[in-house]
Amino acid sequence: MLESTEESSVSELQRRLTQNELLIDAAQYLTSSLTLDDVITRILDRALNVIEAADAGVLFIYDKQLDRLKPMACSGFVWDKMKNVILQPGESMTGITLKSRTPQIFHNFETVRRNTDLMSPSNKISYEESLQPIIQSAGEQFKIQSVMCAPLLIRGECIGVMTIDNFTRGSFTDNDLSLLITLSNLAAIALENARLYEEEKSKKEKLEELNGVIQFQNRQLNRINMTHERLMNLILSGKSTPDFGTAVYNMLERPVILYDSLLNVLTDHPQAHFGFDIDTPPFIEEFQQVLKTWEPCRVQPDKSGVSAPFMLFPILTSNAIFGVLAVSESGSLLSEQDIVLAEQCCLVLAMELMKREAVYETEQRVKGEFLDELMSEKNAGTLRERAKTLGLNADDSFVFMIADVDFSASSLQGDQLKTAQRHVQNTIETELMNINPYSLAICKLNAFVIILALPKEIDHGAALKRSRSTAAQIHQRLLKLHQGIRCSIGIGRVCRHFEGFMQSYQDAKQSVAYSKRKKEINIIKDYVEMGAAQFILDQPQAHLLEFVYGLLQPLLDYPSPKRAELLKALDAYILCGKRHKEASHLLDIHPNTFAYRMKRIEEILDLQLDQYSVFFDLQFAWQVLDMFDLKNQLLERT
Repeated sequence: MLESTEESSVSELQRRLTQNELLIDAAQYLTSSLTLDDVITRILDRALNVIEAADAGVLFIYDKQLDRLKPMACSGFVWDKMKNVILQPGESMTGITLKSRTPQIFHNFETVRRNTDLMSPSNKISYEESLQPIIQSAGEQFKIQSVMCAPLLIRGECIGVMTIDNFTRGSFTDNDLSLLITLSNLAAIALENARLYEEEKSKKEKLEELNGVIQFQNRQLNRINMTHERLMNLILSGKSTPDFGTAVYNMLERPVILYDSLLNVLTDHPQAHFGFDIDTPPFIEEFQQVLKTWEPCRVQPDKSGVSAPFMLFPILTSNAIFGVLAVSESGSLLSEQDIVLAEQCCLVLAMELMKREAVYETEQRVKGEFLDELMSEKNAGTLRERAKTLGLNADDSFVFMIADVDFSASSLQGDQLKTAQRHVQNTIETELMNINPYSLAICKLNAFVIILALPKEIDHGAALKRSRSTAAQIHQRLLKLHQGIRCSIGIGRVCRHFEGFMQSYQDAKQSVAYSKRKKEINIIKDYVEMGAAQFILDQPQAHLLEFVYGLLQPLLDYPSPKRAELLKALDAYILCGKRHKEASHLLDIHPNTFAYRMKRIEEILDLQLDQYSVFFDLQFAWQVLDMFDLKNQLLERT
């Protein structure tokens, strides 16, 4: 009997030593890894090895935000089903252990079944499905004999629950629970260490990522600063617009076009790269939208007709827009950093264009003052100095032209009208500079005064021919580029050394006035074509009409309706140059009838119409009436 007791003690001692060795091994094993997923897997593996009665187990981790226990690993169950068993505190044996924070054994099948029934329907279905392979293997007699649960505690806070199941060996013992408690404590420490490691690792990765972002942003900032500095140096050194275009192209490494607010191309780089006419780009609507909204936009090929996408960036200050930078996106779209860089380019370009705008406005003011001084016939010496500053050579010959532009048909008002006027002036200046770079264009309301410089030795005939050709080119360009406008151009006579400037200006002005009076639209007229009309326009209207009515009054007083027949006969006689046959044909009457009416006119006026001086007077009077829009009124009224 004594020997049997000794053998039993030795056996128990041997078992405890084995368990201690397993616990020491488990402690080393659990703390040998800091990877969270690896630690979770090891916990269950060692728990089932150390506790002999353990057949299966699940490790649940508590999610504080969801207030739920979520299975993180299992052994002996079907994981695809068990992972769906998400428990509330107090739900089933695991939930009870979480809530009480007390390790406990559920000793028999009835206790296990009663607590399992506390599960929600969905959890219970998933739990039972996770047991199906075991049930199929064990048969109908399968029962869960007992369950053991232990909380995983760190500084008094429960971070999870380890649940161990016994299917075949009766109830767990207090010794088994002690082992589970020990393992749970080790597991809690291992999980906490792994969590802290993962947390530190995540912080390190975030710091490295943030450091990478900072370094990248620093590189971008340096790139932007270098761009700003380079473009500012171009401004300070007075470089040309093409130099700016080349610089922007090199910085963005993309083909670019720089437009002003009037859609004029300031520069493009590289040249001949684009598959469309950059002077009339297919994305005009998008361009106008950028000018209206001051916001960048992307032009898609399917909408605009361009072969690749384009980004349009407004070139603006806080209160004005000066143009648009078009950047090709052939190959790839611009990155966010490239967009920032393009906007930085636009900021510096706005400064350059604002400077050029100020210079342009100053030039226009100086030109306007020069024109005013010419018209007021100031001291010739002063005019020569002023002309020199504007690039005019006082020794040249000059011809005045006036382009009168009517915007009424375009329905433009306010800023739109101002922009249209500026666009027209820009077109005139551009075309004029292409033809004759030593000339001037000056805006006066809706009229544009052009001073065309010509070689000093040119004769009047050649000067008039060249002036007509220049006017025709400008006229054609205006009507092509600006839909809805009407333009008449008057050309004055040639003058030399600033002498006769006033006369040339008045010639051009009268030519335009004559065209408008005659309601002639989109026409070019020079002072030679004016003929006697020029003399008429130079005279006071009252004096001219006094002469006309003094000559024709007896006929105008003749009783109606005969007076109407006689006035129409006189009109046909003058128009046909005294040719009776043509005049009678024009009136569709018999020649004898026409001859009779002309005889009556001679009797009424007491004049011999075939005399040269009489016919000249009548012709002049008739032209005066026509000039002042009185002839048709007279004929219609009678």
